[in-house]
Amino acid sequence: MPGVLRRVATVLVVAAALAGCGITDTDALPAGQPVRGGLTENSGRLLRVYFVTQEGTWPVSRPAPAGNRLQQAMNALLAGPTAEERARGLITRLPPSTRPVRATTIRGRVELRLPWQVRNLRPVAVSQLVCTAAAAYAGDDPVVEVVEPDMDRPWPVRCDENGSAVPADQGASS
Repeated sequence: MPGVLRRVATVLVVAAALAGCGITDTDALPAGQPVRGGLTENSGRLLRVYFVTQEGTWPVSRPAPAGNRLQQAMNALLAGPTAEERARGLITRLPPSTRPVRATTIRGRVELRLPWQVRNLRPVAVSQLVCTAAAAYAGDDPVVEVVEPDMDRPWPVRCDENGSAVPADQGASS
């Protein structure tokens, strides 16, 4: 008798599995308009500036007055996190400088002229610079050419999907 009960139980389990969960398929239903807000590709009123948390870089939104968005983003980055952002744990790893970071667009690329040698910066500080510049650029996934003082050739990098500077040939999405 136990063998019969085992077979009946198995048949019931298989039948229940084949029956599914009881929810029938439906066609796609309208869900309304997509969510709006935050930074979008066409957002002309906000800048994305990258600061640092214990987990790595973290973007914040800043107001963008009319003018050169790229240079405004770099100036906002160099100004550091606001008191509210610091209270949330955001910091910068960029050292102070009496000279600005110059950011321009040249032939579809972003050129960053730094007041520091990259070897003297922490990797996360380089990511702050590159990702802030890439986010302020009007196009998609720009190459950021970093130019150090007393250097003839820039080195091309991109901002990857994790908010880190990577060599341009590794690809990215900012």
